[in-house]
Amino acid sequence: MPDQLFRTRMNEDVARRSHYGKFIFNSHFLIFLSISIGFFLYSLLSLVQTLTPSFWLDVIISLVLGITLLPSYRTLFKQADGIFLLAYEARLKDYLRAVDRYSLTLGLWKPVAGGVVALILMTVGHPAIEMIIALLASVFFYVMNFMIRKEIINSEWPMLPASVGLIVLTILSLILILTEPILIVLPLIVYASLLLFAKRHSHTSMDWRKLIGYEEEQLNRYYQTVSLFTNVSHIDKQFKRRRYLDPLLWKPKEASFNKEKMYEYLFYRTFARDHDLPMIVLRLMVLFGVVMVWIANLYLSVVIALFGIYIIVLQMSQIYTAQAYLLWPKVWPVDRSYIQKSYVAYSHKLVFMIALVFSVLFISIHPGYFYLGILLPLWGFIINRSLSRAVYRKEKELSD
Repeated sequence: MPDQLFRTRMNEDVARRSHYGKFIFNSHFLIFLSISIGFFLYSLLSLVQTLTPSFWLDVIISLVLGITLLPSYRTLFKQADGIFLLAYEARLKDYLRAVDRYSLTLGLWKPVAGGVVALILMTVGHPAIEMIIALLASVFFYVMNFMIRKEIINSEWPMLPASVGLIVLTILSLILILTEPILIVLPLIVYASLLLFAKRHSHTSMDWRKLIGYEEEQLNRYYQTVSLFTNVSHIDKQFKRRRYLDPLLWKPKEASFNKEKMYEYLFYRTFARDHDLPMIVLRLMVLFGVVMVWIANLYLSVVIALFGIYIIVLQMSQIYTAQAYLLWPKVWPVDRSYIQKSYVAYSHKLVFMIALVFSVLFISIHPGYFYLGILLPLWGFIINRSLSRAVYRKEKELSD
């Protein structure tokens, strides 16, 4: 039973990740990712040629590695398991061991990526034996962090301070190893002591409420990450008032309370009150802006700006779904064309403002090519028009 249960839950999780993965890793994103990674590695290798061995370089290496050596723990439990699996708790040892293996491999790409970057940086001033010791120690820290974290989840200790403490401990241990490799035994003793302490203070039986809650939190965090790239129907949509955005919400005059203009106001209001979308757009703008400044290459800056606007416009299309299919069309039924025209008016204005930010940033980085930056709002208009038509086309195909 435990083996069959694990395989069922694992296949369900893999299917979920495969489903959203095909939307995230589409051809456009893969091209952008390949270019970005290639240029990042090229820049890193060029940077290494100019670096000299120093304590602060070891700190940077430890930070890069340390923040990637905290694996997540996935129990794959569901809400009803606290009732139906309670009587079978003693027989779930094989299931938990299988879940451990799955959890360790699930986020393995993060320490691998961090290890590659750290390995390139360690070529400055560190012989091969020290690099091997640091990488072996990183594998040990990765496994030990997982085991300690798993015990803390099934205890009364708060999760956030424990996770932060493990990250800090990992970073300090790596700094110690990189500066004095002979002292590697000290972090090993500390980690072994922490694991014994965590096991001693964890519950003898499973805390089903906390384990199930933790799994739901991890799953929701995954959905939040996926929602940066595509629509996720599993997220419970909530609305949140942000008073600092109130000045941006124009108040319609009495003459504007009609079917031609009212939905435009509702789109603005939905965007400002949406629980996730404004912060998602802001994070994407900051992310792509930082990458543009970091790379500072003309051609890649153009690609990054174009792709950033495309991703943001793709995210904004969910506002049309939120208003066009929910309560308001039932309370105030109007012809669908009025909703579509209002969405076009709303989205073109918002996309223009976002593209303008990218234009200003691009021109500040490449002032000699200001005319390319001026074209970014035009790209925003074209891509918004194209994606809006795709939404309308899909709506027409699904309609009666």
